[in-house]
Amino acid sequence: MEHPTNIIADSPNAMEIINNLKDKAADTLSASLGSAKLKSFDISSSGNFPYVWEDPRNLSFNQKTYEWISGSLKPKTSPAQFAPGTNFTNLYLQAITNISWSLSTAEQATLNQATQNTTQQQAAVLNAWKSSFGSLPAGTNPIDEIASTIATTWANPATDLESIRNSINLGNLLNKVPAAGQPVMPVFVNWLNAYGASLALQNQVTMNNAYLRKAVAALQSPSVTNGGITLNDGNIVPAYIVNPQVSDIENAMSPANAKSNVTDLEMTVSQSSQSEFSVSIKGGASFKIPVMEFITFGVGGSANYFHEEIVKSGNDTTVHMTFPGTNLVTFGPRPFRQSGESQSWFWMDPVRDAIKNGFPAKDVSGFKFATQPGITDWSATGPFGYLAGVAIANYPTIKITVKSSNFQKIATDFKQGVNTSVSFLGIELASASEATHSAKVDVNESDSTVTITLEPPKSLVAGNAVDSAGWILGAITEYPAS
Repeated sequence: MEHPTNIIADSPNAMEIINNLKDKAADTLSASLGSAKLKSFDISSSGNFPYVWEDPRNLSFNQKTYEWISGSLKPKTSPAQFAPGTNFTNLYLQAITNISWSLSTAEQATLNQATQNTTQQQAAVLNAWKSSFGSLPAGTNPIDEIASTIATTWANPATDLESIRNSINLGNLLNKVPAAGQPVMPVFVNWLNAYGASLALQNQVTMNNAYLRKAVAALQSPSVTNGGITLNDGNIVPAYIVNPQVSDIENAMSPANAKSNVTDLEMTVSQSSQSEFSVSIKGGASFKIPVMEFITFGVGGSANYFHEEIVKSGNDTTVHMTFPGTNLVTFGPRPFRQSGESQSWFWMDPVRDAIKNGFPAKDVSGFKFATQPGITDWSATGPFGYLAGVAIANYPTIKITVKSSNFQKIATDFKQGVNTSVSFLGIELASASEATHSAKVDVNESDSTVTITLEPPKSLVAGNAVDSAGWILGAITEYPAS
């Protein structure tokens, strides 16, 4: 199914429609939303939301859903929309790989002096490690790599240097020490003891940077052991989480339950000019919208029957759209965990602290940008944002009532069937390659009116295939650094 590049943004008056749908969905979902706010969303080229996020064939994560939810938001736009060709994981990686934890000048001087006093103990640790494992860890500071490895991988849950030095039962604390690591432990503790009161400073440097490396590794090289998730195309990617379960989403949208949560839209339509309609929502102020960006469908030989045969010939045209099965789906990056084996990747504390410390960084101990960050606007209008949820519903049923001298012809034409795609706001409701909308026709001869009810194809209603999509009524945006 193809989608326009940017229908809503190119047609500002369409905002009246999507704002109305968003507000009604927010009322329906007020209990589920809590303090979260729904915002209008431009579906554009991203398409509607593929809600079957877990592939029922193998229980892996749906690649289509993952690509959709991991998109980043386009800055300074209303309604909210995805930035073409970008994703949030890349933006986050750009930020986090430019951050390190370091001490203030005064505290670094204190630590440097303590480090000089521990030279012999440090050499003993390096020698013990090399003797046990054959070589020193890679990196510019092997002792720091050893310390972070012992604290974060030889203990479950992970611990820190001060806890190791102060432990009265080291075997219980470091419960995953490999056999080759046993000779290292006594000299390692001696090295920690040699630091004395300055160990707290060394602990901060070692542990904060160790966790940074773990978060980056989970992002750059995701695996099942560091919290990555497997997509149904076989790729392992940084983890996102989605709620609720697919079965709950499908249940909410099923015909048996969908009627209890309906978002509806009632409009009157008339011809304003050859290229525009005048539309009002339930008696509100009228606004203009381009003919090809409202409702289009083909009947018989007319490619846009709604415009050419219904609105042009009608004295009074109303459109009532119902979106059944309105429900809320939330999602987002899986937060980084410092303890346990599944670390995941999304850790915002370093980013927020680095932003607070500025660039060039203040002379404080903490997370800092190493170079001028490529992202300069961290606000809720900048690029560092993602969607945290969507209000979705089944594709709409469209009920069109027209009073016209041609009502009999319209009824006859529709009984022949809708034979081309149906679209709303430039977004296809069903394409020619899919099952077409079914049309029900009711005629009131005494009033010269005909009512056409267009039902969406069965394949688009509460589907359970991995490409099933829900119509987006509104979205929750998240700007985690603002």
